[in-house]
Amino acid sequence: MLTATGPRADSFVFASPGAPDVVVHACVPARLGAGTRLAVVMHGRLRNAADYIRAWGAWAERTDHVVLAPRFDRASWPGAHGYNLGNVFSAADGSGRLLPTARWSFTVVERLCAHARSAFGLGEQPFALWGHSAGAQFVHRFLLLRPEAPVRSAIAAGAGWYTVPDRRVPFPYGLAHPRLAFSTHEVGAYLRRPLTIMRGDLDTLADRDLRRTPGAEAQGRDRFERAAHFHRRALAADARCAWRLVDVGDVGHDWERMAHAAQSVWEDDLSSSAVLVDA
Repeated sequence: MLTATGPRADSFVFASPGAPDVVVHACVPARLGAGTRLAVVMHGRLRNAADYIRAWGAWAERTDHVVLAPRFDRASWPGAHGYNLGNVFSAADGSGRLLPTARWSFTVVERLCAHARSAFGLGEQPFALWGHSAGAQFVHRFLLLRPEAPVRSAIAAGAGWYTVPDRRVPFPYGLAHPRLAFSTHEVGAYLRRPLTIMRGDLDTLADRDLRRTPGAEAQGRDRFERAAHFHRRALAADARCAWRLVDVGDVGHDWERMAHAAQSVWEDDLSSSAVLVDA
């Protein structure tokens, strides 16, 4: 495990019982204290966690965060179902068998956070969670399928498609699935979790990586439209929905620029919280 000897990016191997090991890249502030927080960033389909962590080093030091970027490699976590659908089912469309929760990529991240809090002496405080593209898909489904995970704030940036909070729409585009029985209460609790849906206002290119199935096309022509569709369906499902939709100006499908936008959002949120506490 890393030690807090100075501001740097480093890596370690995290072993989660019942699941393949995951390499975790990390930024650690020079000093750790009672106020040090934890944040996790989720890579896109390129599985380039080492690149992602480099965009978070200065922010980690400036805002007193330990930042972790786990890498879910293609061999152990294949395809969309292995990573951004959480490895919940053995097939991408949910038609396969339901896998043990210990094998879920969602569970690995939750356990990683518990491990990091203990190892770095961060206490039991909630963590922040950000992901771009496939990582954004991971983030919004993590909140759904790990409802007890202590998330302070989650940002899903530039997702290509979503699992909408509608029990009439078949999984993975909605919540209807014979092995996933979501109650009205559970859906309502999900909609009140702290999620920001982030989209670049230039993320309108229908590139070859954008899913083109009928279920995805029903959500819009591009990532920009699909983000609005997801937010709109959430508000329609529950007027008390706490989610917000944030547009980032002059940005396309660019993970690094979206990372910096997310950092600004979190800094604003932290400033607002500090003002409320001081008041």
